[in-house]
Amino acid sequence: MSLSTAGPQAAPSPAPRRRGARARLAGLAFAAALVLSGCGGGTSDSGGAGADAGKGGTAAASTNFPVTIDHAHGTTRITAKPQRVVAVSWMSLDVVAALGTVPVGVDEQWGGDKEGYTPWFRDRVEKLGGTLPETLDYGDAGEIDFEQILSLEPDLILGLYSGISDVDYKRLSEIAPTVPYLKKPWDGGTWQDMTRTIGKALGENEKATSLVTDVEGRLADVAKENPEFKESTFAYGVALTPGSTELGLYMDYDPRVRLLTEMGFRNTPSMEKIAATVKGSNWYGGVSLEKLDTIEADVFVAWANAPGEIGHTLKDPLFTRWEPIEDKRYAFVRDPSLGMATSGPSVLSIPWALERYVPMLADAVAGKGVTGAGKTS
Repeated sequence: MSLSTAGPQAAPSPAPRRRGARARLAGLAFAAALVLSGCGGGTSDSGGAGADAGKGGTAAASTNFPVTIDHAHGTTRITAKPQRVVAVSWMSLDVVAALGTVPVGVDEQWGGDKEGYTPWFRDRVEKLGGTLPETLDYGDAGEIDFEQILSLEPDLILGLYSGISDVDYKRLSEIAPTVPYLKKPWDGGTWQDMTRTIGKALGENEKATSLVTDVEGRLADVAKENPEFKESTFAYGVALTPGSTELGLYMDYDPRVRLLTEMGFRNTPSMEKIAATVKGSNWYGGVSLEKLDTIEADVFVAWANAPGEIGHTLKDPLFTRWEPIEDKRYAFVRDPSLGMATSGPSVLSIPWALERYVPMLADAVAGKGVTGAGKTS
């Protein structure tokens, strides 16, 4: 038995390489929202159970239950504090751990170590004194192993950033209360929204609010300490690959774009031109390299799938005539962990990323042409 949760379709942005059959098909691109049909009105009740706090979870009872969460496939009712959580999506596992519970099953994280765990998640699990969770298995077409989830005996399944269909949601709900995406596939909302939603599901509303306030404060401090950010507009795109005739640029609702605005930057005023090229519910648009001069931006920030792509991009004769590139006001994120931390921001990954990301951005604004973590051209 298997469950299809294939990620966003290929886009003019870098898709991470699969780390074996267990890696998500969803790419760091976060590029195209998978259009799935049908939204049911099912309701799932908590299976309770699991006195075993297991792999780092808390066994303390909560008075915040039952709770109900409305989402794209209906309403989920959770009657007792979950202790065994499976995260069928990125970012959700960070929030669960930040709130004090170590999940029992998670997606292997692109940008993580050889075992599939990001440094900030691994560090949090160690601080909680828990055991690293089992990583979920996927088939060649992105099908999740349904029996594996069943064997983990979860009392909550989270898929806020996923493409869980209505049929799959109903099947998962037979195992445990399931919270899929709230409005549309592959859109978990802002990192703040995800934190509050998961906080509600775990009966940790106050802690979730505190985490959001703390991280928002850190981002506000970055903006205050770097006033030049507020004076700079930016465009966020992807490195070119051989044969590219256009530059992929992300929309203003993409997580990595929102993160930059939270640090004080202003998104390009040319967003309408980019939006005009967007098809369906994709999170990116394409601009012909011959028309790059029509895109206004003081700074260009991009993600590269491989170091060689950066070199190729900076040698393209059309791209290098674009003002921010000509003036060396650019920053390429090539470290996979930093790419994950800033493309899928969470209350755990943002603090980890800031000490690495902010210096790169400051150098880009200063015209030092950053081509990787801590390196300038």
